Amino acid sequence: MEPGYVLDRRYGGWTEEKWTPGELQPHWWGIQKPKAAIPVTTMRCPRCGALESYAKPG
Repeated sequence: MEPGYVLDRRYGGWTEEKWTPGELQPHWWGIQKPKAAIPVTTMRCPRCGALESYAKPG
């Protein structure tokens, strides 16, 4: 496992989540733009409703 954090971005009514490696680097005007970010995909089990999130590059 690798340490990181998830950023949420809002675009006209929907939210995009991206995982970013390393530690969150706050800045006086907000959060610094990450150098590398991987989209987060969430899978749901249709039987029990359990959720699992993955950040797979590519």
